Amino acid sequence: MDARLVNVEFLPAGKTLRVEHGTVVAGALLAAGLKSGMPCGGRGRCGKCRVVFKSGVPEPTPAETDRLTKTELDGGWRLGCTATINQDAVIYIPNGSGAAKILTHGTRRRVLASPSIRKKHITVEAPSTADLRSDLERVLGSLGIEKSPQNIELPFLRHLAARLRESNFSVTAILADGELVDIEPGNTESACYGAAFDIGTTTLAAYLIDLATGDEVATASAVNPQAGVGDDVISRISYSTSRIDGLANLQSLVLKEMNSLIKKLSDAAQISSSHIYEVSVVGNTCMTHLFLGVDPASLAQAPYVPVVRQMTALSAGELGMGINPAGRVHVLPAIAGYVGADTVGVVLASSMYNNEELTLAVDIGTNGEIVLGNKNRMLACSAAAGPAFEGAHIYCGMGAVAGAVDAVWLDEDGLGFSTIEGKSPAGICGSGLLDAVVCMLKSGVVDEGGRIADPEELPQEYAFLKDSLRMGGNGREFILVAKEKSATGEPIVITQRDIREVQLAKGAIAAGIYTLMGRMGVSAEDLDKVILAGAFGNYVRKESALGVGLIPNVPLHKLHSVGNAAGEGAKLALISKDMRGDAARISNEIEYVELTTDAEFQQRFADALIFG
Repeated sequence: MDARLVNVEFLPAGKTLRVEHGTVVAGALLAAGLKSGMPCGGRGRCGKCRVVFKSGVPEPTPAETDRLTKTELDGGWRLGCTATINQDAVIYIPNGSGAAKILTHGTRRRVLASPSIRKKHITVEAPSTADLRSDLERVLGSLGIEKSPQNIELPFLRHLAARLRESNFSVTAILADGELVDIEPGNTESACYGAAFDIGTTTLAAYLIDLATGDEVATASAVNPQAGVGDDVISRISYSTSRIDGLANLQSLVLKEMNSLIKKLSDAAQISSSHIYEVSVVGNTCMTHLFLGVDPASLAQAPYVPVVRQMTALSAGELGMGINPAGRVHVLPAIAGYVGADTVGVVLASSMYNNEELTLAVDIGTNGEIVLGNKNRMLACSAAAGPAFEGAHIYCGMGAVAGAVDAVWLDEDGLGFSTIEGKSPAGICGSGLLDAVVCMLKSGVVDEGGRIADPEELPQEYAFLKDSLRMGGNGREFILVAKEKSATGEPIVITQRDIREVQLAKGAIAAGIYTLMGRMGVSAEDLDKVILAGAFGNYVRKESALGVGLIPNVPLHKLHSVGNAAGEGAKLALISKDMRGDAARISNEIEYVELTTDAEFQQRFADALIFG
């Protein structure tokens, strides 16, 4: 036995593997296919990748002694980004091993199917001494095509003769925008599919579409494996530029996971992946750059210009997508460096660019993408909200996985909460955090300025919450879940710093919204519709979004959660060539507003820090 190899078991996932002595826990998690959760990119700063060594506990690192208490260190707690596995070990992962609650569905928009790909079964005349045309000429003749294709792929020519003769000259031609790109033996006209992808910073959503009808056949999702090197785009840009193989590694990670999702889609629909001929992709500008293997460094440096903004079409075979090698991959256009193809997808799915209604669309993630307008004019901006609404940079924050507190309420029975899948609470995700802040505002635990109150300051009717207030290591904090009810054995708390993180996040979003409204000269009363897109927008309670002042104060009937609208936009672009044309028009016509140079944004941001 190699003395340098040790055994490690990850709980509660039950995954066991052998790794080299000295392997960092985060690397072992990645090898096991588990999310490590490192918002700081593995630099030992955020403390969010905490794990518990049940056996094989290593000596603490300086980062761990700085971030963890003595009680935690004595209990086997370590940081996944710095702790090493030096002997056989059993490690419990409190926040990173559950299945993420990934949003795939969104509000549907029906359009007429008009895909680029068409299939036609033909019987080709066999060659003879009286007919000496080339194989390509006779296939084109059977299709009634007079001109040869402008771009002939070499693999197609190499298998053309064999496929014709193996099938006794009965084949199905695959046509892309009327040009021959490949043939298949026999009659496969009924098998014509495409796949749409939404590449999120945190998650991937995939859809299998019947191109003949436009119907969705199957869906699949996964955690974006790039999260193993950093939870945000800046961490990934840093990784891609600081290592010789960084960019190639990030592209390989996402392509491998997308191809795995293609197999899941194919298996679910019981089809061959070779019958998938088109792929459409949306994502923020950094994610599409990494998908293409294009250096994203310029996105992290002023003036934050992307390498490519336009619609991009590529060969599936050249890119390495696990579909028919003759297929095409369409990456939807972006608007700016921090307003990407996913925002174009939201606008496409909402149809706001075709309507008279004045619509405000907000997609909240690490960056908040905001679009305001209608068919006459549209403005867009990106507000650096930070990852608070995704559970990061929050003391007990976590992603939307089993055990995350996802809703909080105050009623006659006191303070209540629910968790994802009803599991024992292990932390709090974005929707639960916003609910909790609203409850804290309502009860006087937090004032409009964001200060957590002293117990004696609480109104009499909420005096029962006095025992939930305490002094922590970093100031006053509010106990949301007592340690007796917590899955970790530690209380789930909301700290003063957490409140400030929420203020900064909601302040950035709100200030971005009001900046666009100011540019357009409209008020909240002028808004006909407000749509909340993305996972956070889908799960957050509308009353909580209004209660903290995240969005303008509009009547509830004007507020709509539209789910994964970016993914819906990707599907539309796959189903219809006209929709891809609309996506290009949206990208070109939206006016981008750079908030960092807007004279009034900073004042609006300061005003928006106030709750309510």
